[in-house]
Amino acid sequence: MVYVTVGTMFLDFARLVTAVDAIARATGEHVIVQTGMGTTIPEQCEHFAFKPREEVLAIQRDARVVVCHAGIGCVSDALRLGRPLIVVPRRKHFNEHMNDHQLELARAVEARGWGRSVLDINDLSAACANPPLPHGNYAPASAPLIASLRQFIAQLPKRP
Repeated sequence: MVYVTVGTMFLDFARLVTAVDAIARATGEHVIVQTGMGTTIPEQCEHFAFKPREEVLAIQRDARVVVCHAGIGCVSDALRLGRPLIVVPRRKHFNEHMNDHQLELARAVEARGWGRSVLDINDLSAACANPPLPHGNYAPASAPLIASLRQFIAQLPKRP
């Protein structure tokens, strides 16, 4: 199963939804699309606008590959769950976002070996057919800070 998320942006992400709908049609693979507030609804894919976080994480756990917009939440969820990750950033010139800041995260995902960035939507089918390996050693950047804070707190004198 392929899980696709477009996030919570109020602008449509027709480019991605249309592409994964075509992939589902061509391959017959089960594809689940989180459509958010978008107006493009897939015909070949199971879809929903929004679900509770725990339900979304359960879908991601079962996914063969996660395809997402380059939002930090969906990227970090896929990495924490150890899922193969393909990032398709929303682009300003397609009227999918207000600017192109998602390109930065997409490039960082690829540069760190966390997943694959797809800038040309025509490359998505091949990327889904041959997804990157899941990143096995992902730890959020906050992990060392949290560990230090826990150690500090553990050393504080206990109140009677």
